[in-house]
This record gives sequence, structure tokens and C-alpha cells, in this order.
Amino acid sequence: MNQNGEVLGDVVKATRKSRHLSQEALAERIGVCKRTIIDIESNTGNPKFEVLYPLVRELDLPLYQVFYPEVKENLELKNVLMQEVSSCSEYELKIILAMVKSLRDTLKN
Repeated sequence: MNQNGEVLGDVVKATRKSRHLSQEALAERIGVCKRTIIDIESNTGNPKFEVLYPLVRELDLPLYQVFYPEVKENLELKNVLMQEVSSCSEYELKIILAMVKSLRDTLKN
């Protein structure tokens, strides 16, 4: 099994457990059988997009962990920031962007 599959299984299992979900409960939430979750977590399953998409959404998995496991940089803070920004209105985004640019300029000097 390649590194991506191993990482996916590890991330899914750890996240599922941290949310106190059983394999069966997770399977029900994303519309698959329990065996599919078992296979993914044991790195014997290579999920199709139709399974991967709802799995990533349900567990709110950071995409960098799924698709770029080799990235050593801790992107967790960037992920949290993106989650916060995703719920902002267009007006709020414009203000936040201006503030971030100004803050970055200040920090660079």
C-alpha cells in the first residue's frame, strides 16, 4: 500500500475516534457499509471519489492531510483560518483581507 493510503486510513481512524463515532455510525452518515470504513482504516480499501468526498466532508478532514501527506509543514492553523473565513460574507471578507494585508506589512517591517 502506498503512503497516501496509509495516511488516509490513519487520519480517518484517528478523526473518527476523536469524534466518538463508531465505524458503523460513520458508515451510516456517509451512506456506505461498515466494511468500507474498515477497509479504509486498515489501508486495504482505496475509496472512490463518491466515497472519499462525503468522508472528507463528514469528518472535516484537512485536505492537505489527505492529498499531501508528505508536506511536513503544520498546516493546521491555515486550515482553521480557512474554516473561519468560509462562513464570512463578501463584505466581511473584504475587510478581513485588508486587515490581513496591513498586518502582514506591519509584521514584515
